[in-house]
Amino acid sequence: MTQWRERAGEVWTVPNLVTLARLPLVVGVVVLVDSPVRYVLFALVVFSDGFDGWLARRLDQQTELGALLDPALDKVTALVLVAALFPRTDLAPAYLVLFFARDTFVVALAPLVGLSGFDTDRIKARPLGKVVTNLQFLAIVALLVPAPLATEGLLWALGAASALAVADYTVFVVRELTDAAWVEESWGVAAVYAVVGAAFAAVVALVLAEQLTAFLGAVAG
Repeated sequence: MTQWRERAGEVWTVPNLVTLARLPLVVGVVVLVDSPVRYVLFALVVFSDGFDGWLARRLDQQTELGALLDPALDKVTALVLVAALFPRTDLAPAYLVLFFARDTFVVALAPLVGLSGFDTDRIKARPLGKVVTNLQFLAIVALLVPAPLATEGLLWALGAASALAVADYTVFVVRELTDAAWVEESWGVAAVYAVVGAAFAAVVALVLAEQLTAFLGAVAG
């Protein structure tokens, strides 16, 4: 089993440098957002995201710093690109609620479960969490192109997937941290999904009802 390396001489490994190289690439995408070069730079960002992990395993250079850097750079990449690209669209700012709903929930949940020693990374590793992450990536691609209708559709899919993921996370965490009997019952799980679904519908009704109507009209037309 690979040993975690903490010695100073092994902190700045090749995989870690590949991870850090993502930052200037992301900045390049933003600076050259009106140039076709942005596609090349973004492709390198995506490639480096998987290549650093492969290198770490291949070269036996897994480090605690690398384990922290990779997810941190993922978040920074998403934030920077959305902040740079979203204002270039005509979409209502309220759509950002759909993009960041899952991440906001995880951040809010972290202090509550952190005291118990629960690893919040296990939450995002859930299948629905991976679906949300992939939809976020596709939404960023649509913003980069740009493809307005595709962006809007992906944001709605992202919102729905985030609602399902939040319900799944809730059930998972309650099962892991408590002995509550209701969460083992099908009716209990269904109740969680119903409550989260109702909350999602309420948010849409409050801040995105007009946008949803317009989007459905555009799709139907």
